[in-house]
Amino acid sequence: MQVKKVTQNDLETTYCCMTEVPQGVSWAEALPESREWFKNHLGKHVEGYHLLNGNKVVGHIYYETSENALLPLEVEPDVACIYCTEMLHDYMHKGYGKMMFDYVKEDLKRQGFKGILVDATNFKEYMHYEHFLKQGFKLIKEHDSFKLMYFPLTKESIKVQPINLNYTPAKDKVEVTLFKNFFCPVGVHMHHRIKRVAENLLFMSFKTGSKASMKALDLISGVFLIAFLISSGRNLALF
Repeated sequence: MQVKKVTQNDLETTYCCMTEVPQGVSWAEALPESREWFKNHLGKHVEGYHLLNGNKVVGHIYYETSENALLPLEVEPDVACIYCTEMLHDYMHKGYGKMMFDYVKEDLKRQGFKGILVDATNFKEYMHYEHFLKQGFKLIKEHDSFKLMYFPLTKESIKVQPINLNYTPAKDKVEVTLFKNFFCPVGVHMHHRIKRVAENLLFMSFKTGSKASMKALDLISGVFLIAFLISSGRNLALF
């Protein structure tokens, strides 16, 4: 077993999680688009490590520096922000997760990062906060269904704040605004599905590309849909 940094030569083995998707799951079809996104943004908005058993990728950690990470967070410079982690089921509970994280921690520390930040969830199936507690991360802030957690490398604490919504829907019509960040295949799939539903409504598509655009429109990974419902006078957000 070994851990290595992801390079352009590894793009066809990214997203090892997709090898365990049940047959017939529709969002598996979005994998090529996510790999293309990864290829175009490697070294710009995404970096990563793979855990290998021989030539087989059995785990991954994908991240980006706080200056370039496409996440709805305001974070001070020189912090590694995790997008997602994965370990294939056959390799869980055998110490391989710790092995992978230990390698990543040492390598990021060697590069001069202050620490590692992750926006963990309360969902057992995805990025659950307990996994990061086991790796030594500490809870620093809760928001909605997420838990911001931090592991110090060279600095004990950092400044971080979720980006607040800075977008107001129209009040005289039904409006659907769909944003896309094709990092995750699930997000790609949801983007296309919601777009099909919204085709008969006022529709605008916006592709991620900068931290400034995120601050202006509260862009997040995956899909963010906001609609003004005239009948109920409510905003609807679907993720």
